[in-house]
Amino acid sequence: MTATVTGRRHTDPRPERGSDPRSAYRGAVAWLRRTARRRATPVRIPPSPRQKALSLALAMISVMLFGQLINVVIISQVQHATTQARLFEEFRTSLAEGSAPLGQTDHEGALVSPGTPLAFLAIPALGLNETVVEGTTSRELMDGVGHRRDTPLPGQSGTSVLMGRAAAYGGVFGQLSRLATGERFTVTTGLGEAEYEVTGQRRAGDPGPPLLAGYEGRLTLTTAAGHAFLPDEVLRLDAKLVSKALPKAAPVLHAASLQASELPLGSDTSDLVGLLVCLELLVLAALGAVWSWYRWGQRETWLVFLPVLGVLSVLTGQQISLLLPNLI
Repeated sequence: MTATVTGRRHTDPRPERGSDPRSAYRGAVAWLRRTARRRATPVRIPPSPRQKALSLALAMISVMLFGQLINVVIISQVQHATTQARLFEEFRTSLAEGSAPLGQTDHEGALVSPGTPLAFLAIPALGLNETVVEGTTSRELMDGVGHRRDTPLPGQSGTSVLMGRAAAYGGVFGQLSRLATGERFTVTTGLGEAEYEVTGQRRAGDPGPPLLAGYEGRLTLTTAAGHAFLPDEVLRLDAKLVSKALPKAAPVLHAASLQASELPLGSDTSDLVGLLVCLELLVLAALGAVWSWYRWGQRETWLVFLPVLGVLSVLTGQQISLLLPNLI
């Protein structure tokens, strides 16, 4: 039985009189299945410009987060190792030439430039051998252990302060809490070698060490405490000078001379322009990758833009690391 509805031929699934009921039943079932499949077919709606923009923004954020993660966990460790090899050669050369810094100023009377290698720290109990640089901002502590500029050099009388990261960029002071009382270590500067003995550890709220008298010397090693990459306080390890105090000149810098970025858990905001430039280049590269994806091809886009986005994300990650606490 057939019927015409608005010019279209329509097959009525009901069986005709005198027909085989089983054949009619199978036909009706087949018709119902075809109708259900047609109704279940999804309708593809192209994404709107707003959805495309949102997808692009999420992709860019993902690239930045991935680049920052790779930079902190992997690349920073490699960067620290290569930088330390270079700094060690520079410091050894300066010792041989007699040009290593002997205090807060150089032989011309100018302040020692941040990042200048000025000491070598050796802690046998931790298997630590590290070249120490001048300065304690995030940028200097990317290279290794930093010397707080307003304190005397290790080996001199008074309290000298060295700061190091707990996790990123080598995490040189990550095991500092394992150093037990009575352990000894040495620090070598242009004035000679000084030996220290650990006297204890302290955190926020703990009483400070006793005041120094005469030519006594102390070295305070400072790092972050808490979960890796999520510090919640500062750990300080004090060690007394057991060798003879080395001579020192009158100090030029004092605590009030330091910026907030040089203090424990401080962040460096001096290069926000560099961060802005990296972000702009990353946005342009991401837009180019999206254009290439639709106009050029997926394979070609991966080959060309993946290395570019990777390098830019790492550079952006390094700029972001400057904004993070310097002891992480």
